[in-house]
Amino acid sequence: MTSEYIVFEEKYCTGCTQCIRACPIKAIRIKNNKAVCITSLCIGCGECIRVCPEGAISSAISDEEPLEKEKINVAIVSPILYAQFPGFMPNDVLLGLKQMGFDHAIDLSYYLEMFQYAVEEFIARNRKTNMAPWPLISPICPVVNQLIAIKYPNLLDHILPLKHPAGLVGNEIRKKLSQEHGVKEEDVILYHITPCFSKVVSDRSGLMAELSYMDKAIGINKIYPGLLQKMEEIKDFELNLFPYEHFSFAPGARGPMWGMSGGEIAGMKLEKVIAVSGFKEIIAYIEKIEMGLLKDMEYIEFRACSEGCLGGPLTAVDRYLAKSTVQKFLKIFGIGRRVQRKKVHMLYEKGWFFSELKPSELADSYYLKQTPLTIEDIKKIENLISVIQGNDCGACGAPDCKTFAEDVARGYADVEDCFKMRQG
Repeated sequence: MTSEYIVFEEKYCTGCTQCIRACPIKAIRIKNNKAVCITSLCIGCGECIRVCPEGAISSAISDEEPLEKEKINVAIVSPILYAQFPGFMPNDVLLGLKQMGFDHAIDLSYYLEMFQYAVEEFIARNRKTNMAPWPLISPICPVVNQLIAIKYPNLLDHILPLKHPAGLVGNEIRKKLSQEHGVKEEDVILYHITPCFSKVVSDRSGLMAELSYMDKAIGINKIYPGLLQKMEEIKDFELNLFPYEHFSFAPGARGPMWGMSGGEIAGMKLEKVIAVSGFKEIIAYIEKIEMGLLKDMEYIEFRACSEGCLGGPLTAVDRYLAKSTVQKFLKIFGIGRRVQRKKVHMLYEKGWFFSELKPSELADSYYLKQTPLTIEDIKKIENLISVIQGNDCGACGAPDCKTFAEDVARGYADVEDCFKMRQG
């Protein structure tokens, strides 16, 4: 069974149930002793891949595609990539990409800093207008966005309506490079190098529609072996043999630090902020927001992966080793600001940072959202739960008794799938 994000290899699956217990969205069931995915619910978090002991679940992203030689190939580089190479500097990584065949490698660090300014400005204005509800939620993690859209759609108004930093590059860099090289815009191919395969299916719900400017996505783990080889080959070369135009890293640790939990809010001129990573913790905090318990907070940075994006499913090295590398960058570069506030303010006033669609407008258009349960369905669920009085054993193939009861109400399962019901 395959979703847009993951592939289940039936021949390797032993039906151990670890994946159904790990899935935070409860999108996996065991049928005929094999794991299957309710694809309409999958949000691409990768938790099932992490826990599967048999390697029966993998990413649906295809292997790295060859660069198109007749095109202008541009790597849009998530700074998380730098943390994958202890002992190398960011410029070494960008130079390695150049040697792999990319015509340009665009470091996102500067755009990340611009995004931080936009967040500060939005919050400062919201203190006066209260147009958006507190706390505001970071729009960066696509998995969290989709979790909210599916399970907590009444909180969509809390998601900050700003573009993802990679979206800030968008068509601007495509236009610039097409003019520079004298080619059509469609001949400039943008590759987003990412630790997260949820960003690959960017127009799935519109929640990150600006990432549709990217033509292709490459997982860090896919590009890692070839990139490391190129970096090893050139590390002793004289740097002046290679022009750095269009791919140099501007010194500063804000970009690399972005991958750590808390890296987005670090250095922001805000006090009422908090960073939360890992699904169990995120769901707990989202439920607190739903209950109105966190109105005194202004901004929450959510990252689905433990330790932040450094723990993304498409990373190549251990997240704690990567974190150590980022901490070294902090000592070397510091986190001073480089953007010119006046110029960024002008872009903000022009609306350059804002998404075309507000997150709150996407609830009804989110085409994978399940059909709401009727009052009769809810009564059926409550009655079945009271009869089962189970202990969430998982023998029915669902992660817990409540989910099983919902499956029965929706027609996904039969009451006889529960051994207690079979025993009478």
